Amino acid sequence: MAENQFEVPAFVREEIAARGYALPPDMSAHIEQWYQWYTATHPFYEERYLGVDGRSHTRHKLSLRPARRVCREWASLIANEMRAQSGSADANEWVQGYCEDEGLYVLFQRGIERAFAMGTGAMALWFDVRDSGTSIRVRRYDAKMVLPLTWDEDGTTECAFCTRVTAKGKQAVQLQMHVMDAETGTYHIRTKVWRDGKPVPADAVGIIEDFDTKCSMRTFCLLSPAIDNTVQDTSPYGVSVFHDAIDAMRMLDTAWTALYDETDLLRAVLMIPDTMIDVETEEGGSRRAVPFGSREQRLYRLTSASIGEEGKPYAFAPAMRTDAIHGVYADACAALGDECGFGSQYFRPDRAGGLKTATEVSSDNSALMRNIRNHENALGRELGRLLTALVECARVHAGASVAEGFEPVSIVWDDSIITDTQAEKAQMLAEIAAGVVPRWMYLARFYGMSDEDAQAAMPEQTVLDTGF
Repeated sequence: MAENQFEVPAFVREEIAARGYALPPDMSAHIEQWYQWYTATHPFYEERYLGVDGRSHTRHKLSLRPARRVCREWASLIANEMRAQSGSADANEWVQGYCEDEGLYVLFQRGIERAFAMGTGAMALWFDVRDSGTSIRVRRYDAKMVLPLTWDEDGTTECAFCTRVTAKGKQAVQLQMHVMDAETGTYHIRTKVWRDGKPVPADAVGIIEDFDTKCSMRTFCLLSPAIDNTVQDTSPYGVSVFHDAIDAMRMLDTAWTALYDETDLLRAVLMIPDTMIDVETEEGGSRRAVPFGSREQRLYRLTSASIGEEGKPYAFAPAMRTDAIHGVYADACAALGDECGFGSQYFRPDRAGGLKTATEVSSDNSALMRNIRNHENALGRELGRLLTALVECARVHAGASVAEGFEPVSIVWDDSIITDTQAEKAQMLAEIAAGVVPRWMYLARFYGMSDEDAQAAMPEQTVLDTGF
């Protein structure tokens, strides 16, 4: 993966233009701002103030990392126990084994989190072609590396990915273009590498300049939240899931910083007279008050100008305003959840209650259920197409034992966090007992088996214990 601060060089853009492609409207400023909120490095967190010395100083605000929490929460809700499946038994077995062996579900979850943060993410097939055989992997890309080439309302059909790589021990820039070849009707991956701004011959770095995937399906997919892009019209890029909640995040972290300041600055201190302060002589003959030796000292010298009766110690404990600030903090949490699609109660702190069950969430938070379905529909369609292309390429190039013309791969989401899967299982068992649905559908729905395998494993004469 390239570094997050990576920017597409000018010579890469010139190369794309020379191949006859026009890049989409620039959204780099918005993507950079979303990334700064996601990593809590936005200039908002650096507060400037004038000190008693008359100089300007900078103080760093505290942060709960609300933007990252939102994206991590969405990725956890959506990609919780997701699985890929195909209606063809051989394709289903191969793709499920591949996803488990390669840790693809973890990669998907991380890709969804970053895509929701920066508005756009991508995954693409990567081929390692050797004399011993061809291996295929799935790689993910950040929004800064993604350059759509051909797109319309139905999505992006051709795309380029610009990354920083190491070639022969030296840093280089690599451009990979997944484009449709008009003559073959299949997707080609065209690769070019630059070192110090100069093109490097393909054979010098061991790459295939033009690789025919022999696949007519897209060998990449773009991931974005199911939110309309109101930042830039006619753009193939998406918009960050927390774009509308930036003001709520400002208020949340401001309240969080205020809670810390209130607690730290208004701790009780003891004012004592000089007669109660021990004095010791240090090396060099200087005298030092003993109680003031610690950096966390909360004892202070009582002078004649101090408030209180002279000569008597007293405690200074001002009233704290944490309850009032906590109210602002709670309102900011509610606004953050509402603007990010979770509902106003999702992030609202509740001192008296604990975590809600899935049944309570589904009945109390209809907004969350609607939004998670929207995101799943958008992401599942793209990921399913990518995995279908993966199986096809594995069949053609890697010798995967999958028959030609297999059923497309789809993504099945486990919504137990939202809809209570156990309740759905109990309902389906009751429907099976009543003869409403066939028995094999239970295995197909909840265990990811193909229809053929489920029917073979549970024929009609098998008796299913409805108390299971």
